Amino acid sequence: MSSLSAFDSRLADVAGVSVVASTELVGGEGPGLQIVVIENALGRATLTLQGAHVLSFTPAGGRDLLWVSPLAIYKPGKAVRGGIPLCLPWFGSHPDGLPAHGFARTALWSIVGAEALTDGRTKVVFALTDSEATLKLWAHAFRFEFAVIVGKALDVELVAEHKGDVPVKFTAALHSYFSVPNVADAVINGLEGCPRIDTVGGITRSVNEGAVHIVGTHDSVYLDVPAEQTIVTSAGTTHVYSADTRSAVVWNPGEQALDIGDLKEHYPGFVCVERGDVYDNAIELAPGASYRATMTISG
Repeated sequence: MSSLSAFDSRLADVAGVSVVASTELVGGEGPGLQIVVIENALGRATLTLQGAHVLSFTPAGGRDLLWVSPLAIYKPGKAVRGGIPLCLPWFGSHPDGLPAHGFARTALWSIVGAEALTDGRTKVVFALTDSEATLKLWAHAFRFEFAVIVGKALDVELVAEHKGDVPVKFTAALHSYFSVPNVADAVINGLEGCPRIDTVGGITRSVNEGAVHIVGTHDSVYLDVPAEQTIVTSAGTTHVYSADTRSAVVWNPGEQALDIGDLKEHYPGFVCVERGDVYDNAIELAPGASYRATMTISG
């Protein structure tokens, strides 16, 4: 299961970076998942090697800005409910019935770099390349890299390099679950005046007016959005910044969550504000081209 053997000594040389079993960190039964812990004087983050999936980010002296369901399942091949799943090379459902949100979030990534930066932050880089299994789902050669930098803020960078020989349609999202005391009281700013595609009960297009408030089930794509959004709650303000992606997806299932096995009654504790390029903002990657998406979250 592990792809760490070549990097054990390298990780040991980077203070505050370690790998633990999910059974040790969050409990549950084996075999579980391997979790990378990144900690320094500025902050702390955890990620699973499966999916290069950020589970938590806590600035020093602050609160965890991300949310993971208490019912989350830490099992190979199953996406963890919460944190920042990586949705690519497609977002949402697939017309041919392939796994929703692509295969990257359940694939086993490798650690290809780790270093302590001179400003006190810590950087770890993960990679995923095409394999016999991925080619059955997406018939294109590729290299995906995901860099995580932990400091007072969390900086992430996703780079997808298309190594195939024909152009390909590509969508991606950093599917971030943010912790809130009660989703009904959260106010999301930074989407005013943006084209909105509401996907609840069909497709409805409009222009978003004012701040976003979550009432019942909310599943909307906002297009051509500004770089920054904020999530304002009684616990404080979370800042989400992405200068090079054009879409934002805001999601909470409301009472529909009662039928979702790894979510159920815990849905008031989060709101998803996802940055990426989806729906009308989908792109076409030429052979040899790369896609880049960055995001910074801070309190």
